Amino acid sequence: MTWLLTHSRYIVALAAWGGMWAMGGIWIGRSAFNMRKNEQLIAGLGVGIVLENWLANFLGQILPLPMAFWVAAGLVLIIGLGFSLPLNRENWTKLVKLPVFPVQIFTLFAMILVFFLIGRGLALLDDYQNLPIASLIAAGDIPPHFALDPSISFGYHYFSLLFAGQLMRIGDVFVWTALDLARGLSFALGVYVIGLFVQRVTANRFAGVLGGAMTMFAGGTRWLLLLLPAGLLGRISSNISLIGSGAASAPTLGEALLKPWAASGMGPVAFPFAMVNGFNSTNILTFQAGMGGFVTLLPGLLLLVHNKWRGWHAWPVMAAFLAALGMVNEILLVAFGIGLVIVIIAWMVSRHQWKPPHSLWRWVAVLAIGGVFALFQGGVISALFLNKVASFIPGEDAVATAYHTFHFSLIWPPTILSSHLGSLSLINPYQLLAALIEIGPILLVLPLLAIWMIKAIRFQRWYEGALGASAFASLALVCVQLSGPAGSTALTRAQNLLFSLGGVFAVPALWLWGRHRPDKFKVWIGVLLAAIMLGGMVLFGIELIAAPHPVMTDFIAPLDARMSSKYWNVLENDAMVFDSSPYRSPVVFGRPNQSSITWYERTPEWKVLLEAPDPHQLVAHGYGYIYMDKAYWDSLDADNRMLLKDDCVKPMDEITQDFPYDFRRLLDIRACR
Repeated sequence: MTWLLTHSRYIVALAAWGGMWAMGGIWIGRSAFNMRKNEQLIAGLGVGIVLENWLANFLGQILPLPMAFWVAAGLVLIIGLGFSLPLNRENWTKLVKLPVFPVQIFTLFAMILVFFLIGRGLALLDDYQNLPIASLIAAGDIPPHFALDPSISFGYHYFSLLFAGQLMRIGDVFVWTALDLARGLSFALGVYVIGLFVQRVTANRFAGVLGGAMTMFAGGTRWLLLLLPAGLLGRISSNISLIGSGAASAPTLGEALLKPWAASGMGPVAFPFAMVNGFNSTNILTFQAGMGGFVTLLPGLLLLVHNKWRGWHAWPVMAAFLAALGMVNEILLVAFGIGLVIVIIAWMVSRHQWKPPHSLWRWVAVLAIGGVFALFQGGVISALFLNKVASFIPGEDAVATAYHTFHFSLIWPPTILSSHLGSLSLINPYQLLAALIEIGPILLVLPLLAIWMIKAIRFQRWYEGALGASAFASLALVCVQLSGPAGSTALTRAQNLLFSLGGVFAVPALWLWGRHRPDKFKVWIGVLLAAIMLGGMVLFGIELIAAPHPVMTDFIAPLDARMSSKYWNVLENDAMVFDSSPYRSPVVFGRPNQSSITWYERTPEWKVLLEAPDPHQLVAHGYGYIYMDKAYWDSLDADNRMLLKDDCVKPMDEITQDFPYDFRRLLDIRACR
């Protein structure tokens, strides 16, 4: 009760802010698209959250925060009202009469709560990157810079992190809480939207529920390796060189299958290595990554409304969706563009016509508009484009101003890349078998997916057809290798495009194919879907065990949270904080540091300063503050401790705990010039 009274104004603020974009999104969705009554509430919430976040990205670059976030929500509400004009008596009645279904509301809130609690109990999948960036965004750094070197722009799919930044500023919550809430909300909406899409195309509610379950749990089937004969498994294991967290789990694949997955940030029970996947990972795990649930929500929303346009209102909304897709997952936007080109060529060749239908040209138009926004709004596409432009400007060092660079090269033999099992050659029989098992039985659905996409093109469902065309074209990436700061495994998301799409269409395709066939076929369909979802369901059960045990992350302690509650976004805007844990100070204070070349590699200068933190040298390198814990203080010798007792060093604050004894100390060194 005390907490509610203390935070009541922030709860009211969140409700008002969320209410504006939610109501506006429902109105926009109803005006722009022909949707069924049971789709309008959930889809409208999706429309509102995507448009508000997209607008907030632009407004955050020109207006102070959190004003920009309030204006973005207000604009969504105003646009919704504008789309509802003229507001005569009949329209007013429609405006205030919302299609509310209690079961939908209860189910949605239950899903949000479960996903939020799961995220709160785990600290998986690049928290060291996502928390600092979300904290900097909330402090006003939009588009964000590299948290460990503010001179470098950080082109990244930060859409989910931006929404977390909004929750942080408006709700006055810690960044780790805001990020968990952003992921839980967006993923719950995404699962629900795809379930509604499946329900519509199958005309069956149970199929819709099953489609939502597939969205959550579908993935690869590495656990099938456990069922192989020991001799065959040994030969497969000897042909595979584990990488990343796979190599950290065990020396060989055979040993790793019997051990926990060696990833940081897990809960009380570790995930079995046999149930996770490095190529076709389940959404119930990956929704906690940087893209969050928006990578499920936005593509699902496009599936639901792509062929339901209602007049001119749909044009700007679809253009905004495609632009936002560039910030959610740039690969999907590029893939859709490539797929649309393939569809246009296929249409002209098959029909012997050089003039595609009007319905196809309007997709070209909205893609062009959305693509122009994507070049300048922020994110990976913007960073690559602006970096390329800068390379043509005399005196500009393009490489030094952007974090991500991508270099592609052709390779042979063809391989798929698993972030755990490494490169799996498709001409090595043992690696090929491992690759097929890593992908899983979703492979069996691909013929039905091909038929679905051909029919989609025939019936002018261009979004589905373009996605399918690009997904099958992505098979060519087995002959491509990627290098750059993001790591070679970044290619996995592009190579997996076809199988991810198969997971979305598996239920409707199999349902429509098998509904009039004998029961034995339906049994085998059930077995197939169960096998595809088994790994995800096991991981979900383990995640639920972690839900009652909230954590912040593995590099943030309760003392850091107490310091953050006092000093987050309080220091000067251009301040830098020196910290022995480079990831920590951006999260605690919302201010960057200059410590690293990449997320994994420290600069030589920072290593020298870490060994001998001379405040005069720190100031010379741009630092104004030092943040330290007991462990770092204990690691310093007497001479280095004396450096931190110089007269120019002013203690700002110290927070301690008794059992076990620890402290966090904030020192002001700005006078040490």
